[in-house]
Amino acid sequence: MSAPRIQLITRGDDCGSSHTANIAILNAFTDGILRNTSIMVPCPAVQSAAEMLSDRKGLCCGLHATITAEWDRIRWGPVLPAEKVPSLVDQNGHFFQTTRALHDHGARMGEIMAELQAQLDRARDLGLDIRYADMHMMFGWVAEGLDEAFDTWCAREGILNDYHYRQPLPRVENTGDPTEQLLAQLTGAEPGQYLVVGHPAYDNQEMRAHGHHGYPGEQVAVERNWQRLLFMDARVVTYCRENDVAPIRYDQARPLR
Repeated sequence: MSAPRIQLITRGDDCGSSHTANIAILNAFTDGILRNTSIMVPCPAVQSAAEMLSDRKGLCCGLHATITAEWDRIRWGPVLPAEKVPSLVDQNGHFFQTTRALHDHGARMGEIMAELQAQLDRARDLGLDIRYADMHMMFGWVAEGLDEAFDTWCAREGILNDYHYRQPLPRVENTGDPTEQLLAQLTGAEPGQYLVVGHPAYDNQEMRAHGHHGYPGEQVAVERNWQRLLFMDARVVTYCRENDVAPIRYDQARPLR
């Protein structure tokens, strides 16, 4: 049997960051094309995420390695005690909001890798079968040699490094809504393997509590609701079924680098 025209790694990020994200990710998996979810272990809803998702056959769980906390009102810090990773936290024991602030504070490689190990250990302790890892807010540049250290660590822990699977769909001109944009990209793509990443959530009060300067919570909620629909809108589900597009897990994918 020939391979599907498009193998689509479908990933929902920020699982564990809020209850609405957890519910949206579960719904996008059960009623849509989502096959992977990246879990933020330091965040407040990670326990409920594990309870909802740890035994879901067909869903591939990954570690959304987290050393920043971008929102103004919703804050989190390391899994390790703050005094063990002082280069990663502010005066309140929280992660910095940006990778630039983290870099400028002098983030140390050893502390970063110790914190990532603690996050992976906790995810496994919660019953999550972690198959891959990726970086929240792409922090690989904040310490010299960190990308290489992260890759070595993934290999040692027996998990896939998202970097080796990262190929986006082509850009296309389209004036429709975000779902129509995705459909246009799928139509315009050459046969092959691609990655689509979203941050599924619902537009509700919990999601609107997120936000920071220049990115208000109302906008966050609207955009993340659309990102949920990218994985479960009936137009997308039907298109994939009728146009030889197969949603796949990371552990079904082939490395591209």
